[in-house]
Amino acid sequence: MITVIVNVYNGEQYIERCIRSLMVQTYRELEIIIVDDGSKDCTAMLVDNLAEEDTRIKVYHTENKGLSGSRRFGLDLVHGDYFIFTDADDWVEPDYISTLHEALISKDAQMAVCAYVEEYGHDSRIVNVEPRIDVNDYIRDLLRGRTWCVVWNKLVKTSIMRDNHITFDNHICYWEDVPFSVSCSLYCNKVAYVTRPLYHYIKNNAQSLTATEGVNVEYNKDRVKNIRIVEHHLARSGKQALFDKDLLWVKFWIKDVFITHAMSRERIKLWRDSFPEVNDRWKEIYTASDYLHRAIMAKQNWIVLLYGYYYSIRHFIKKIIIKKW
Repeated sequence: MITVIVNVYNGEQYIERCIRSLMVQTYRELEIIIVDDGSKDCTAMLVDNLAEEDTRIKVYHTENKGLSGSRRFGLDLVHGDYFIFTDADDWVEPDYISTLHEALISKDAQMAVCAYVEEYGHDSRIVNVEPRIDVNDYIRDLLRGRTWCVVWNKLVKTSIMRDNHITFDNHICYWEDVPFSVSCSLYCNKVAYVTRPLYHYIKNNAQSLTATEGVNVEYNKDRVKNIRIVEHHLARSGKQALFDKDLLWVKFWIKDVFITHAMSRERIKLWRDSFPEVNDRWKEIYTASDYLHRAIMAKQNWIVLLYGYYYSIRHFIKKIIIKKW
């Protein structure tokens, strides 16, 4: 049996489309867990009605836990040998589960990953997956952002999650997919790939959190917490040394987000205080002539602030020029 977890909050406009796309899956031996995360609209009634139509659907109504807490709750209820998440505002192809399962079994893998379609209203684009022979290369792709860490295009063997105590942190609101996907991958001997898009990811909100994450300090603080979770599983799996350079890269990438989109003394301090253990290794990522990072390390805040003001003015002028054109 395969378990599909659907977490939903105030999803009355789209939840039925999502669930019905799961109900018609060609792979029939499913457990469909719907976690209603304290919805205040008609979601509860809609999912209860769907459960009356299909005995494979199990509905749980909870107080609002947030996405991480809701996903954690769903994971604890998994009975299937494999599990996958599906977001409530998305929908899937009829052979979504069967194709991923067949790929996983045929390759004797512990995880299967598929391509997907990003839907933008009347437009769309296919996001491909690049098959990797070595699972470590796939993990490097995840860590360096060359492939998305989303959980909804990954069918995972349940024992990978349970045996290694992989779950979601209730206190983390953003970027929670990253440690989960990376951690699961770390314990896989093989990953199977499906290059045909099976999942439809709806991206209608151009002003979403993702669009403003660069100036959202709390978002980036959660990134720091998430990488600490990754470090725990790197140590547990004995792979810290193998991914040292990749982890170094992602740590400096996160640190730089604090000072790339906006600049202040608080942000400079966040740069220094986040992953302080790698500060002295900055020359492994940047050239020795990089005056910005040299100034940060020398605690010459006035130079760093001047740099930030310069790029803010430059960005402002660029926006004016684009508007005139």
